[in-house]
Amino acid sequence: MIICHRGVGRRACGAGAGRITVPAPFVERVTKGHDQVEGIGHVNLRVADQEVSKRFYRDVLGFVIAQEDPDHGGVFMTLGDNFHTLDIGQHPEPETAHRPQRGQIGLGHIAFQVGSYAALRDAYAHLVGNGVEILRATNHINQRSFYFADPDGNTLEIYYELPNALELFPEGRADQDEALRVSGPGEPLPDWLLEDWPAPEMKARIESL
Repeated sequence: MIICHRGVGRRACGAGAGRITVPAPFVERVTKGHDQVEGIGHVNLRVADQEVSKRFYRDVLGFVIAQEDPDHGGVFMTLGDNFHTLDIGQHPEPETAHRPQRGQIGLGHIAFQVGSYAALRDAYAHLVGNGVEILRATNHINQRSFYFADPDGNTLEIYYELPNALELFPEGRADQDEALRVSGPGEPLPDWLLEDWPAPEMKARIESL
């Protein structure tokens, strides 16, 4: 299990997971939408092989099965925040269905958050150890992340975000992304995963908030 769970006897999601105070201009920007919407509830994926996808998300990524529906099809999987975070269902004609493509309109990737930089390193090592290819990694300034694919080719991301990122970057992060090196089976972990990140100056800023 590599993704943080809440409310099901799993570990907490790390520092900075609680409520924060952000500058008024930012609050104004993010509260202009529908005031009854609290968050993203779940993602539904139609898959080529339901059993293969179920094993991947359960055994490799650590999702918990909340319910399987043998009469209507589908597997409801959770990270503990609600009944289902991810639903997977068998596509009726997988042989002729289009596979996900990076340049398509629509879903680009699904991102999962971990609660510490050490957890990001552990997740990377866990995936590589289970034969998952790491496609790329990026320093997004406010977070570091790496990308891989599920059995159907859907791009997935795991990332660690700095605590209080909204306060640290009230005007945005300036899109100064930096590509990071990735490694494969039998190779050492990339140096960036072994760093004490963030740097002392940023740690001081976080602690001052």
